[in-house]
Amino acid sequence: MSATAKAFQAATVRAAVAALRREDGTRRFLIADEVGLGKTLVARDVVAALSSRRRRPLIVFYVTSGSRVGDQNKRDLLTFLPSDERRAALSGADRLGLIPFTKRPEGKVHLYAFAPETSFPAAGSRSSPGRAVERAFVSKLLKAALPQVHRSLGTAFFQLAATRSWPSALKMAKATMRAGVGRLPQAFRKALEAEFAPLDVREAVVAAKGKPHALIARFRRALAEASLAANPPDLVILDEFQRYSRLLWPAKEDRIAARLLGDATAPNRRPAALLLSATPYRSYAERWEVGPQAQPHRELFDVVSFLGGDEAGRATAAAFERFGGQLNALGRLPAGADHARPLAEARNTKVGIEALLRPYMSRTERAVHDDGAEGPQDSTGVALDGPDLDVYRHFADRVGNRFKTSAMAYWLSVPLPAQALGQSYQISCNVHFGVRAGVPKVVSGRLYSPSAGGWGSAKLRRLHEIANPDDLALPWVRPSLPWWRPAGPWTGLAARKLLIFSRFRATPPALASLTSLEVERRQFGRSAASYRKAWRTRRLQPKRGQGATVALFHPSPFLIGATDVLVAPDATTPGRVRAAVRRQLVRALSGLKITIDGGGRRGAGRHRPGWEILAAIERLAGHDVAVGKAWSPLAGCDRALKELLAERSRARPLTWVSRRELDDLVAMAMSGPAVALGRALLRHYPDALGRGLPALTKLCWSGLRTYLDNPVFWARLGEGKPTETLQRAVLDGCFESVMDEHFWTRSAKKAGEELADDLGATFAAQIGWFTFRSLSNRDDGVRVRCHAAVPFGGVEAEPAAGEPAPNERPPRSEGIRAAFNTPFWPHVLATTSVGQEGLDFHTWCERIGHWDLCSSPVDLEQREGRIQRFRVWSYANGWERNSRRRDDGAEPLESHRGQRSPQRPSADSRTRPASDPGGRFPARRSNATCSH
Repeated sequence: MSATAKAFQAATVRAAVAALRREDGTRRFLIADEVGLGKTLVARDVVAALSSRRRRPLIVFYVTSGSRVGDQNKRDLLTFLPSDERRAALSGADRLGLIPFTKRPEGKVHLYAFAPETSFPAAGSRSSPGRAVERAFVSKLLKAALPQVHRSLGTAFFQLAATRSWPSALKMAKATMRAGVGRLPQAFRKALEAEFAPLDVREAVVAAKGKPHALIARFRRALAEASLAANPPDLVILDEFQRYSRLLWPAKEDRIAARLLGDATAPNRRPAALLLSATPYRSYAERWEVGPQAQPHRELFDVVSFLGGDEAGRATAAAFERFGGQLNALGRLPAGADHARPLAEARNTKVGIEALLRPYMSRTERAVHDDGAEGPQDSTGVALDGPDLDVYRHFADRVGNRFKTSAMAYWLSVPLPAQALGQSYQISCNVHFGVRAGVPKVVSGRLYSPSAGGWGSAKLRRLHEIANPDDLALPWVRPSLPWWRPAGPWTGLAARKLLIFSRFRATPPALASLTSLEVERRQFGRSAASYRKAWRTRRLQPKRGQGATVALFHPSPFLIGATDVLVAPDATTPGRVRAAVRRQLVRALSGLKITIDGGGRRGAGRHRPGWEILAAIERLAGHDVAVGKAWSPLAGCDRALKELLAERSRARPLTWVSRRELDDLVAMAMSGPAVALGRALLRHYPDALGRGLPALTKLCWSGLRTYLDNPVFWARLGEGKPTETLQRAVLDGCFESVMDEHFWTRSAKKAGEELADDLGATFAAQIGWFTFRSLSNRDDGVRVRCHAAVPFGGVEAEPAAGEPAPNERPPRSEGIRAAFNTPFWPHVLATTSVGQEGLDFHTWCERIGHWDLCSSPVDLEQREGRIQRFRVWSYANGWERNSRRRDDGAEPLESHRGQRSPQRPSADSRTRPASDPGGRFPARRSNATCSH
């Protein structure tokens, strides 16, 4: 399923397409819609429209401020294509120089995603010699373009430090050249002549031969320029372009950037350019960032000049100056004066400005609306305690005199700054803080027991009041649309996930690790023995004789296909749903000629294990072959799992079941985690039990089981057998409605089997670590896990076994973001300005914490926009206003009987409130939770 544009988005698409197709225009357009109103969706429909009337493929270059935004959005730009064409349309080349030896995209759209600093580096910037395969290709291309220059260097010159990878790199380069590279050698030769001008290429190469790294980097820059010349784009999309605005006005020596957007004097020979930014100029905030007379907003006039030409820029600047003068005159009018005429003049000037800008840009904003229902949760401050000041004195006393004035800022932001700030910070580099009595500290071996004054951070104490560590210990958050009243530890759970922005890079890992540590401490107790024992405990590992574990995470085709909690009449409590599921199973068993209590009085007390009963039923229903194929790859070298599956295959046949055995089947059907997940997936992927069964089985066993087998969850969910504990949690936490909502939101970007693989990838994300400095003389630090709360980047990796592994690569930022956009861990994500532009964190997050207030209102708008997205309003607020909801928070399901998912019939009403026929929704204030 692909999200459909609303009326205001469709209007923007029409304006943009008209501007980009105009033969007598500049073919440049800016979409400056307010943060969260779907600029990427609009860009997608622009690409779709421009590609619809072409015989040749539409070549699209998507340029973003960094790989994080590119990884997130590049696939979204292709969702208008059929699912089987999207992957083929996306190039694997992430730099211009990789285009020649990367498989060419296929279909009517060819999309390339680039970052400006790697593909369009500024002239004079430092560049690396690149990968071995790039250097090998440069060598072969140089041989074809300038044989004499290549002979003077030789192929070995390009090998550098490569050893085992070099032969395969040369083989790939030869194969690429043999397959044909068109006019690339000629373009490469011209690029080399421009790169080394005014010197002759051969003379310049001989002179620079003694610096191989620098010389090869220049060859790579020429390759990038040649690749751009040989593969010119038809459309360039510049996302958040204010971060790299030099591409709009490249210096004379920036040949690659100049070639990207083409000759300003020949619009028909240059690509169309679509700019995306809610804040199309840099957000200066401090006096030292600009000159004394600088006016940063004037960059907007430069952007208008880029879009419409110099004359448009000058006319816009003059109109703004006139409008500002009129507003100032209005403000100086004395009380009782006639405002009508000056007000009309200002209004006419405003209309004139809009008319000037309309051909080149679009700006849509939310209608301002404040019903007083929301706002900052608590505007009160938080009191400082004595240990807080002890931490400050301990830190400030040791830093050098040069940094004394900065100590306060670091202390206000970074918990335990003496330990959290590493050698990369000048203020703490080579500073030995030492141990001081009474000062809170993290000590290896005593993590379970913090100092009497906590961690000496008032903000951290306030955070743990807002984000209760007991709630963070739950394996998933509540759904927006519970199908019955949540119970157990989910009772009264109102808040969902929390996104925190801070100033310093050291703050996110410090607050995330200490928050995760507080989660562990509350669950495991305060003794070293209980702490160590808890982390050694695993309760869902396959063991001989524990077929119930396999049954818990077996997505039974019989149970999933035969039952549906949504068709139960008046299904508003688990008891009523259970009765309905029981009736469904009795009908399904009757269809297989299996009776209930068919063994008479003597057999009424029979109670075979549930997994054995289910295995026999699935064999009778004809599912055993498909089930065997789905489980076979998972067994691998796991002897215990192989034995359990073999035992399952030997299940005795049956013609009847006892009432106790039927009760077990009902429990598995209603509250088995794998069955609930499979049933939710089936609503959004109809072939989940057919072609998708292997992926679903892998997701349940290798993904969900591994994720849930966490000692924090076991401690939070309570004592009891694993089967009973998990089945109770599935019901109490409305797990199936959570998964239904997750698959519904992801179906806008993923389809079919991708839904299962997508969720499985987030389960595979490793737990991270953060290392605090030791205050003693030891060199080794103090490692603390990050799980319930995680920093966005800057975290070390933890392998599956749970022991530190310094050589393991940390989880990628994109993996962390993807996990945060599921209902599972992490529940708190801490980041800095790196996460404030272009990235989506809104799917399950309703709250933002401004740990440190930013100094610019533009930055504040960007940060709030990470969760104040178009779709998040529909889930968090729209449903409550546009549908019937019971007082206890559970939505009556009878109105959705016969629907595949409650999300589907309600989507239009939630994303399009009646108060705005254009599809927009009122702006609502996000909750700032940690500002002091």
